[in-house]
Amino acid sequence: MANTIPAVMTQLVARAVGVLRRRSHMARYVTTGYSLTPGQKGKTVDVEIPPTATASAITASNAYPSNTDTTATTVAITLDKWYGSDFQMSDQDMTRVDKDMNFFPAAAEASLDAVVKQVDDDLLLLYKDVYSASGTAGTTPFASNAAAWTTGARKLLNQNLAPMNDRTIVLDADAEANAVNLSAFQSLYASGDPGVIIEGEIGRKLGANWVLNQGVPSFTRGTLTGSPLINNASVAVGDTSVPMDATSLTGTVVVGDVFTVAGDTQQYVVTANATASGNALAAVSFAPAAKVAWADNAAVTFVASHTPNLAFQRGAFALATAPFETVDPSLGVMTQSFVDPLSGLTLRLEVSRQYKQTRWEWDVLYGVKTVRAELAARIMG
Repeated sequence: MANTIPAVMTQLVARAVGVLRRRSHMARYVTTGYSLTPGQKGKTVDVEIPPTATASAITASNAYPSNTDTTATTVAITLDKWYGSDFQMSDQDMTRVDKDMNFFPAAAEASLDAVVKQVDDDLLLLYKDVYSASGTAGTTPFASNAAAWTTGARKLLNQNLAPMNDRTIVLDADAEANAVNLSAFQSLYASGDPGVIIEGEIGRKLGANWVLNQGVPSFTRGTLTGSPLINNASVAVGDTSVPMDATSLTGTVVVGDVFTVAGDTQQYVVTANATASGNALAAVSFAPAAKVAWADNAAVTFVASHTPNLAFQRGAFALATAPFETVDPSLGVMTQSFVDPLSGLTLRLEVSRQYKQTRWEWDVLYGVKTVRAELAARIMG
């Protein structure tokens, strides 16, 4: 079988692309970038993002205005995540891979699923950077209508000037079940699309791609108890940290906690864990920067634990990947990397000889980052 291993690797990689595209969810809907240069854990990849442009008045003149240099806007993403999953194949499976163009071993597929799911899970965890939130914490959305999107998250994205294209709604199983059951989506007359009835998939509705993702996590808010108040008489626009206190204040705030302040309609998210001491929080770090000057003793309200379904425009989040260095085959290891342009993922298949067996493994090197949190909103469940 040794002489067929390179052929088997080529066949597995070719068939893995199709599986990868079916299994990857979040990666297909975020900004992606990859390096053609082999990378290693800890290096960075620059991902190009849409620049913010402005218009200026034009005055006719016999002299040309001075030139303005334009450069691509990029964000550096650290390749700090390296995951792999191994599998074994029998000699019979290897022969079948080599001969049967439609065969993809179950073990190889399960291993690939595990790697792709890890990428998805890390992208979903970026919800902790998202401060805009719609719906009711603890109540599954879309039970009777689509308001959690139409007058909720969609409105928040519009207010934050999110582009109208490339919008996606990612739902957990409970929220997606409610949404699929909406008569406006099921009715061919109302939606003009038989997809929900035939495939049980919502597809593109109301200006967004609706996607089920079984990996949507749960968010547990900090343990803070009491009625927190702003403890600063000089909070200025642009501040990103503020002390809080109360007559009785104990517990913690955690990264991802969403809160509002009396007199300010903006929602904010906690960016660093903090623990109350002496009925006070010395400093609560948050984003975005304060939009208004908060009054001393203004009441602070934290959102309860919830399921953070997400609505976002592609530019909100970014994924970067890079291929690995080629391993010297004289070391008893063979590798083959491939890039899927649709999902932006760069994966590697490695095969090595162990004692009396051959070990196969898929692995991926990547990094994720929230680029523009204002282009995303939680749909709480």
